[in-house]
Amino acid sequence: MKKRIAAILFGSALALTLCACGGGDAGTTTDTGDNGAGDTTQAADVAKDEETVYKIGDTWTVDGQWTLTIDSVETISDRNEFSDKNPTAVYMVNYTYTNTGYEDAMGMMNGLYLDLSSMRVVDSSSNMGYTYPGNIVDNPQETPVGATCKAQACFGVDNAGTFKIIVDQYDGNSKEQSATFQIDVDA
Repeated sequence: MKKRIAAILFGSALALTLCACGGGDAGTTTDTGDNGAGDTTQAADVAKDEETVYKIGDTWTVDGQWTLTIDSVETISDRNEFSDKNPTAVYMVNYTYTNTGYEDAMGMMNGLYLDLSSMRVVDSSSNMGYTYPGNIVDNPQETPVGATCKAQACFGVDNAGTFKIIVDQYDGNSKEQSATFQIDVDA
């Protein structure tokens, strides 16, 4: 027992030491080779292209992989009596995706599978939304190249009104693709 406690204390001390040593060098200098002055750019400072924000009816296209369109959003008044959540608003999102060339590099999927219910939702007060057990009729499916799938996702939010769905999906080359859909609804 004493050996186990000693091992835990030693491991904790080692972890704290490593954290303390690793945290102080966030801005590193890189030698450019031309004048030795170096570049002190941090990863967060790297310029990014302005992110496109999509709306209902807009299509997000990832070349050679897929297209995704949020077709419509309905406010649902019914509440699921078995849910532990008590959302202020529930939204049913109807969407369509087409596999324009996605093939799973790992060979685990039999086509493109875009499930919006597993994506991040941010409500009108910047609080995280959540999936809600609504009456979904059209579930997403593994969709082969050239095919289209119509699907639904149901979300609950604690603050009604305009919300965002942030879609993060790996393409067939294992590169993460991301898009933000702003959903304008009346509060």
